[in-house]
Amino acid sequence: MHTKKIAINELGGSQWTGGVTYRVNLLKALKVHPTFDFKNVFLIVSSKSDAAKMPIPESQVLELPKPKGFIDKIRCSLFKKYLNKDVLMSRIVKDNNIDVIFPSYLKSGKAKSIYWMPDFQFIHLPDFFTKQAIKSFNIKLPKYFNLADSIVLSSQDAKNDFKKFSPEFLNKTRVMRFVAHVPENVYGQSVDEISSEYHIPKKFMYLPNQFWAHKNHMVVFKALNILKERGITPFLVLTGNPVDVRNPSYLAGMLETISKLGIRNQIAILGLIPHHLVYALMRHADFVINPSLFEGWSTTVEECKSLGKKMILSNLNVHQEQQPPNSAYFDPSNAEELADKIEYYWLNTAKAIDSKLEAKARESIKSRSIEFAENFLNIVNE
Repeated sequence: MHTKKIAINELGGSQWTGGVTYRVNLLKALKVHPTFDFKNVFLIVSSKSDAAKMPIPESQVLELPKPKGFIDKIRCSLFKKYLNKDVLMSRIVKDNNIDVIFPSYLKSGKAKSIYWMPDFQFIHLPDFFTKQAIKSFNIKLPKYFNLADSIVLSSQDAKNDFKKFSPEFLNKTRVMRFVAHVPENVYGQSVDEISSEYHIPKKFMYLPNQFWAHKNHMVVFKALNILKERGITPFLVLTGNPVDVRNPSYLAGMLETISKLGIRNQIAILGLIPHHLVYALMRHADFVINPSLFEGWSTTVEECKSLGKKMILSNLNVHQEQQPPNSAYFDPSNAEELADKIEYYWLNTAKAIDSKLEAKARESIKSRSIEFAENFLNIVNE
């Protein structure tokens, strides 16, 4: 029996919905674990209204206290900056007898901290970051690693990067691969509902990545242009956060490229949509594409695995570590190779939903989620 009291801290937000999804998947995994008492989980939020918007299982929600006036606000800030102590979280720890906080690196009363490092993108794609941002990573991350009691990495690929970046803290690391939970109502939505709601054809391929430069949408547009010259015109649906804070002009560049290549009538850009509709689009797409130049542990890939969807995805080490079934890999810099893969899948997919793959994936979600939760709880107990 796992009896530790765990505070699940805030993750992600409007700019990074992947963090929010990660927290939801962890909570749902803990909920189905057969020997863990879910009453031992406390969800930390800035406001309870935020929690009400999240598709989470019923849990104990704790609102982070606000500083008690101006002097307390200054005190909290100074303690965090110079003593690495979270005064406000310490109050929650004391009042609720919390044993472990995830993710965190700060000292919060008696609670142990587990830091989460999703990836080392700044090492592999430095051109996507400012020099100041990279300098900040190089200074702050070793400090966080030193302060945290344990460090969670999302993949073996990330652990390999960690060995190069901070080998002195390697003994603190544990790999925890998350599993995506599929809402039950997704299976009841028909392609007709999806098609009419978003005015898209019933046959389409889907790319659900954020509109960020490293997600590499451009190679897909080039592949569509190549296919157009072959007389093949697949329809592509795009969703995701339209704001790239590191590259605000990225979406405008995408739209310009789409127009110049003459493929506007083959693309629907839906922006940020409710998460259950992301799943519905995935399920009814002929296949899903992830052309990304870098991932930590791809949410898109994990969601496709839970749905039993085949994919065309870039040949990153982490994508191959994730191993989505019945999928094809391509060089993310090679539009011709991607065009060949799309052509084959587009012309040879008779039905969007493979009932056998979906049934197998659906049947295994609970056991995979329990394994995910067990891995997390073992780290907590350590």
